[in-house]
Amino acid sequence: MKAIIQTGFAVATLFFSGSAAFATTTYLSCEFPTSKGIPQVFNFALDEAAGTFGVYVPASGSQRMEKGTFAGGKASLNEGSVAWEIDIAKGSVIRDQRMVGEKDGGTCKTISHARSGFEE
Repeated sequence: MKAIIQTGFAVATLFFSGSAAFATTTYLSCEFPTSKGIPQVFNFALDEAAGTFGVYVPASGSQRMEKGTFAGGKASLNEGSVAWEIDIAKGSVIRDQRMVGEKDGGTCKTISHARSGFEE
């Protein structure tokens, strides 16, 4: 009986831990250095399970959610004039501003949903 209870507990633990990890959205705040010394900030909502990549610009309040690409611990989004690539584990982001032919990089940190600026 004890073995059955332990096995049931182990299965339940795997089920709930796997489903919680699968359904989690990662919220990041990323900063790009500027010549003025005030960083440019973008917040991101990355949901690999749903395949969505959200971009929020705190300075303007602009928010958008698109289908992104997820592979090898990285998330990417091609918006045409701008492409983003985030290395989630390293906490880094590359912004390819195709409209002006410039690439730059920034640093990211994990934040809560409440601090992200994204609506439910």
